[in-house]
Amino acid sequence: MASNCTDICRSILLERMVFNNHSNITVPDEFLEHKNYVFNLLKSTVQNGENNSALLIGPGGSGKTLLINSVLTDLEAVCDLEKDYVVIKLHGFFQTDDRIAIQEITRQLFLEEETAGRAFGSFSENLNFLLDSLKMADRKKAKSIIFIIDEFDQFCQHKNQTLLYNLFDVCQSAQAPMAVIGLTRRMDAISLFEKRVRSRFSHRQIYLLVKPDFTRYTEAFAHLLRLLNASRGLKAVYVRSWNKSIEDLAQDPLVEGSLKKLFNLNPKLRLLQNILLVAVCRLGQSHPFLSSKDIVSAIESQTTDCKTLQLQGLSVLELQLLLCMKYLDKIYFGEPCNYEMAFFEYTKQMKNSSMQKFDRQIAMKAMEHLETLELIRPVEGISSSKVQKEFVVYNILITSEQLTAALSKYPNLPTEVKQLADTCL
Repeated sequence: MASNCTDICRSILLERMVFNNHSNITVPDEFLEHKNYVFNLLKSTVQNGENNSALLIGPGGSGKTLLINSVLTDLEAVCDLEKDYVVIKLHGFFQTDDRIAIQEITRQLFLEEETAGRAFGSFSENLNFLLDSLKMADRKKAKSIIFIIDEFDQFCQHKNQTLLYNLFDVCQSAQAPMAVIGLTRRMDAISLFEKRVRSRFSHRQIYLLVKPDFTRYTEAFAHLLRLLNASRGLKAVYVRSWNKSIEDLAQDPLVEGSLKKLFNLNPKLRLLQNILLVAVCRLGQSHPFLSSKDIVSAIESQTTDCKTLQLQGLSVLELQLLLCMKYLDKIYFGEPCNYEMAFFEYTKQMKNSSMQKFDRQIAMKAMEHLETLELIRPVEGISSSKVQKEFVVYNILITSEQLTAALSKYPNLPTEVKQLADTCL
């Protein structure tokens, strides 16, 4: 029975993570007014055939996607999604030009067969054909379309802003009942519009300017993993035990520290869901509950710095040169250094060392390898062709934290290099 409950629990949580279904996470109280405003806009489009457009503006992780998903959930409760309206979601990072965008609109409207073999003279002609395909005998029965455009500012980079122009033109001319809701992090999004696009936009701007809060982020972590009562026939005893384990997990200092690092890196819930997806996949008959080790290892697997991994593959000599350059960077307050300075510091550190000492030519090859790996870079504006390679000045492109993390996982690292790291970092 416990094994069966674990399988059901894993299935519920995987579905929640994969399909971005976090309806149990509530919109913050300070956003309820904005939520009601957007809800009334979309409701008037669906029920009354009005045309609306608006921009949701806020920093990453402020809750733009959460708010719009909550609005769509509430709208589905009062309107018939199949008969009354259709939701089309576009993303500026995926639909990178208008041709890809119109293909995605066609796919989400299930009109691929109708457009197959047809040649359209322009984007506008193609879009109008799609809208006409949704129309019925009279306007009141026409199916409304809600466009949700994430990373809205990216569409402003498209040639002539054709997609935005045509969508806003349809809204203004009332050719079809339509609402266009854009989500963006740019405060100056409207200034990116061409004049003809700006004149057709409603200029409704909704600002979500609440700073991402770690306490709320931790609550979202618990909400994403918490089970609802009687979920798909789960035993009440199992649900209580699971939820209790999640509450304990959220208060674990190790988990809290890892979540803090993740929050500082990227406070968006989408990344948190991707990480929890990895952790949930480990549930099984022999592992019925999540542990702090599962969460920490899942975070590390999804946020591992490629530079840190690269540093772990360097030779000891290359690490020593990097440490010497970091030391020079520290004592000279960020000024770039050249090979001669780094090699002199290396020689000074190796003076009383029992480790193998390398000569100048080998150290120069190691320095060139670091440049090839883009761990160091020549200072811009100085022509290296006119300067002897020993005196070309370099900026170091890695942080002390990256070096420290790499050294902590470096296999069989000599003790003297660890002591050098303590001095230099």
